[in-house]
Amino acid sequence: MNCEPIIASMLESVTEAQIAPDDYINPTDGLRYCGKCYTPKEKYFDEQHRFSGFTRHPILCKCEAEEKERRDEEMRDFNRRNHIQLLRSEAFTDIPAAAWRFDNPDILSHGLNASQKIVQRYAQKWDEAKVQNLGLCLFGNVGTGKSYAAGCAANALIDRQISVLFVRVTTVVTQLQGLFNKDREQYIKTLMRPDLLILDDLGAERSTSFGKECVFDVVDRRVLSGKPMIITTNTPLHALKNATATEDRRIYDRLLTVCAPVEFKGENHRKARAADTTRIATNLLAQ
Repeated sequence: MNCEPIIASMLESVTEAQIAPDDYINPTDGLRYCGKCYTPKEKYFDEQHRFSGFTRHPILCKCEAEEKERRDEEMRDFNRRNHIQLLRSEAFTDIPAAAWRFDNPDILSHGLNASQKIVQRYAQKWDEAKVQNLGLCLFGNVGTGKSYAAGCAANALIDRQISVLFVRVTTVVTQLQGLFNKDREQYIKTLMRPDLLILDDLGAERSTSFGKECVFDVVDRRVLSGKPMIITTNTPLHALKNATATEDRRIYDRLLTVCAPVEFKGENHRKARAADTTRIATNLLAQ
């Protein structure tokens, strides 16, 4: 089959579509030029590729190429923002942490504390952490900002289009309790899928053999997957390292092989917020 007529017709159509009123033929080389940027809109074929009298083919002039790049960049940005929005909606189905950020004005006004800086650096060095399957175990008293720091790390990574799932351990156990066989396996696979899994509030799950087995199964599968985790827990580090119950020891041994401990100290922030709420309510309702 002779394709030359088809190709010639296509070239002619493209050339006609590109012609603008202010284009002109440059007498020096006989090519069509753009009347706006004065750069060629055509280029000669190599001699061996010329056919049926066609010696040139259309190209983008400078201003057209710049406009195309601008449109392409807009589309890339549009797709990137949509992807980030999707990742964020998938990451925080359990916890309203979409607004938790290291650059939150409330945090910046006081400055990041030492523990928050470690978590921030972890997010910044994610590529290296991922390769080494390095996670974090954020431990400390109630209300010291462990979950918030983990959420900030999640958002920092999502901004880079890295998939994250932030879920409470109690939610995981509750979900697994109502699932069997293929459904149970499918749910566990959803926990393995994201690049980073954040298991919030380890130790808050009911202290039953079934609950412990669920937690062990998820932690063990995640370790074997080679993908990092961030764990938050109110359990002290010495209790994690020296657990006496076999069920706990199995979980914590697996956990600490891949998650570096980071202690969160300080006052219970929730108590401070509760005091502020009481003060505001008193002032408002006393009038």
